[in-house]
Amino acid sequence: MAKLSNNFPQKIAVYLAASTLIIVSMALSACQSQAIEKNMTTKHSKPSKTSLSAKVIFTEFEQQIAQRMSLDIRFYCADINGKASVPTSKHCRQAVTELPPALAQLISSTNIGGIVLFAENVQEIAQVVKLTYDIQQAAVKSAQGKPLIISMDQEGGRVARFAKMTGFAGNMAIGASYPQHGTHFATQVNAVIAKELKALGINNNYAPVVDVNTNVDNPVINTRSFGESPQQVAELGVSAVNAMQAQGVMATLKHFPGHGDTHVDSHLGLPRVDHDRAIIDKVDLAPFAWAIKNAKPAMIMTAHIQYPALDDSIFVSQSGAQLIRPATMSRKILTNLLREEMAFDGIIATDALDMAGVTHFFTDVEAVVETFIAGADLAVMPFKVRTPKDIAAFNVFIKDVAKALTQRIEQGDYKLAEFEQSVARLNKYKKQYAAMSNDSITQQVITAKAIIANVQHIATEQALAEAAVTLLKGDHLLPLDMSKFKSLHCIVANQQELAALTYAMTTALAIKYSAKQLSEIKISHFIADTDRYDTQAESLLAKADVIIATVDIKTASLVDLGGMDDLTPSYGSVAAQQQKLTYSTLLKQQLALAAKVSTPTILIAKGSPFLINEYSELVGTVLLNFDDRIYQDNNQQAISPGFNASMAVIINEGLGQGKLPVTLKN
Repeated sequence: MAKLSNNFPQKIAVYLAASTLIIVSMALSACQSQAIEKNMTTKHSKPSKTSLSAKVIFTEFEQQIAQRMSLDIRFYCADINGKASVPTSKHCRQAVTELPPALAQLISSTNIGGIVLFAENVQEIAQVVKLTYDIQQAAVKSAQGKPLIISMDQEGGRVARFAKMTGFAGNMAIGASYPQHGTHFATQVNAVIAKELKALGINNNYAPVVDVNTNVDNPVINTRSFGESPQQVAELGVSAVNAMQAQGVMATLKHFPGHGDTHVDSHLGLPRVDHDRAIIDKVDLAPFAWAIKNAKPAMIMTAHIQYPALDDSIFVSQSGAQLIRPATMSRKILTNLLREEMAFDGIIATDALDMAGVTHFFTDVEAVVETFIAGADLAVMPFKVRTPKDIAAFNVFIKDVAKALTQRIEQGDYKLAEFEQSVARLNKYKKQYAAMSNDSITQQVITAKAIIANVQHIATEQALAEAAVTLLKGDHLLPLDMSKFKSLHCIVANQQELAALTYAMTTALAIKYSAKQLSEIKISHFIADTDRYDTQAESLLAKADVIIATVDIKTASLVDLGGMDDLTPSYGSVAAQQQKLTYSTLLKQQLALAAKVSTPTILIAKGSPFLINEYSELVGTVLLNFDDRIYQDNNQQAISPGFNASMAVIINEGLGQGKLPVTLKN
């Protein structure tokens, strides 16, 4: 049994003086207090009506427990006339764009350590600045009296929460640019992302992903990875971290010890990696080790993944099943390996604890206690607060965690000194990165509007798209000689795509050809969601000299949407899948028809390169860009950096600059 520190009895007496009591206002009767105390004993107990109106007082230890948690505030449904506005918390879908007084009070009273923002929280620049300002104003009223960590997933590419920010094509695009440009775009892109986040009042980005993508069937990493080369991923990851933190935003390497060789989405299950230790060191851990040595990352995020070669110990899940302990709950992985062997001295944060890789196996309280004992400093999204009842339940939850962790300390499973070190570590990085601006809220909004998606940042986005666009098949047709081809026919999924593709095409043509030449070029189209495919559509296709088609190819994952709150009946529904399947089937039919009549066809593919084979075998030329972002410029013109880059290759430049950073199946 591990020894407790010499002063443990005195410290625990101070910290836990009231660790199992909710102290209510003096007007409440003693029997009411007893009822509240009883409700703290189990994880799933519901607070009594009395506890909803009680004034909660936390011990110092309980305040520090809360300080080691980070909550999302995606949705909140206040009571109406003293009654619940939704049947249950799960029914709440009222997005938090302004901080409700109840959530402000929660931040102030609990001493919570962090807030995670999602797409629902961030709609307009001024609104986001005001929201983060209000969050920090509530935080400085807490017992700690300091700003907290405000986090968001703004990786670029398929994971980008705020559409108003500069979007970028993502990490695989940066990987594709590496042979020609080295670490240039990893630095430029992440500097821009960090500048924009900081202007919004967000001090922690859950990026970069440094998982080495060695599994073509990986649903959750995929194009979020820089590629399959550990060295390349390591170099680009270090550049990303250094660029981000130079702008005053905490970077987060994820997902430790590596999520690259998995085929299960940890939002939905518990993945397992069966590499031996030599491969783990050479591949999975290499980017993390390199970054710790060369970038001093503020944060590393854990993965809910089993790694038997690192820890094959067994735990008994809440259903009674015996399973290998996941990395997030493994002391061997987080403390012995990451903290001691790899000498990481930053914050260890968990991936979201509401993911199925955790919730299927651990109760809420167990999950937090186990990850703290394993060595995590910050428990991310351990509890959902969606209604006033949830706030009362969260207060109880903090006390339940404190009580359970105290028992484990007394048993020798965990040292109070380690707990204190985690608190000190969090305070250190908060002091460095979470300082509040001295500017007025009005000035902060003005500054943010001047920074977010400004001309220079949009130019950087376009430059990455051009550097990354990759020719996967067929160079004999490019660039198109429009003196030979007078009729172009476009096949697109929707009206927005047509607008963006048409803009990219006409812009590229105008650079090379005169107005008279342009007037001789005919451009027709088929839009899958508005036009009916009939003999007239076939006739347009048959008359075309060249066909340019687009397709969006992605492996669905909850990470694209934001997490478990998006696991609704519509996610992956038959209707949603059928819509995607319909375009895929229609496109293949038209590509086959074009091949039958020997019409040259160019396919612009967006997204994952791993799913391209079923289309590429039907066409002569394939260009890949790595993201499907389309945004509206100041003139309300639909703009796609990927289409712009692709059309520049098709009309003007010939070969694309990018080189695919992963190996495709034959």
